[in-house]
Amino acid sequence: MKFSQILLVIVISIAAAFATVEWKTPAATTAEAEKAAQSGTKETRWEQIKRTGILRCGYTTWPPYITKDVNTGEMSGLDYDLAEEMARQLNIKIEWAGEAATGTMLSDLAMNRYDAICTNYGVLPGRIREASFTTAFIYLPAYLYVRKDDTRFDNDLNVANSPDIKLAALDGEFSSIGAAEGFPQSSRFSMPQLTTAADQFMAVAAQKADGVIQDPFVFELYDKANPNQLKPAGNKMVRVVACGFPIPANEPQFKQVLDDTLAYLQDNGFIEKLMKKYEGDVKFVRRAKNYAE
Repeated sequence: MKFSQILLVIVISIAAAFATVEWKTPAATTAEAEKAAQSGTKETRWEQIKRTGILRCGYTTWPPYITKDVNTGEMSGLDYDLAEEMARQLNIKIEWAGEAATGTMLSDLAMNRYDAICTNYGVLPGRIREASFTTAFIYLPAYLYVRKDDTRFDNDLNVANSPDIKLAALDGEFSSIGAAEGFPQSSRFSMPQLTTAADQFMAVAAQKADGVIQDPFVFELYDKANPNQLKPAGNKMVRVVACGFPIPANEPQFKQVLDDTLAYLQDNGFIEKLMKKYEGDVKFVRRAKNYAE
């Protein structure tokens, strides 16, 4: 055999051996990785937060709970102050990671976009199917708000339970849920995601809708800026809703840490101070204390 032929055989053999290595190595590496993942313990949400020192909060701008200055980006509000104090007590920092739309916040949690939604939301069955909630730290009354000159509901709120009555509603938010549960026969004036409470009230004032179910704290802010437009129908409360922070499902340690921190802040009077700071003529409904005096 000529030298050139021998050299060709050697080159082909080396190439074949290299190709064999290249073919087998990724498969072997993948199998080892899967085996390691199966044998290892997945890091819990709270372990991750402790390791990084960061709690990633999504939020919904909803005064007086979360307010964001459009010029400076500075944030404030009852929920903002509460979340920041919880983080301080736990020796971690909050990253206010982005605004969460009501209709997508639960899927955002499931996709790990946030560790928690740090705006309080009503603890409702449709929501707890998809996520967990902290223990309720605030209770919100809800009223049906109508135009100031509309007397149809003064003596009987059940008048609103008719297809002729159109209620402003934002999907996934209590204006929609309260309308469906309290006035199931009424029709809807649906509003887009990231709609504010002010937008809902304005829809009623502009006669696009006959009413909207909302809490009196956001109405109080609207009424100060737009006096004598709307009123609570019959001055009768429609519902009281327990509210907490939405968090990912199946994270019991994380939930327990947040629940115990909220209980501590209730017992030491911090939550009461926040309520007094942010409530005006309308008062928050207090949670019962964790102890008897």
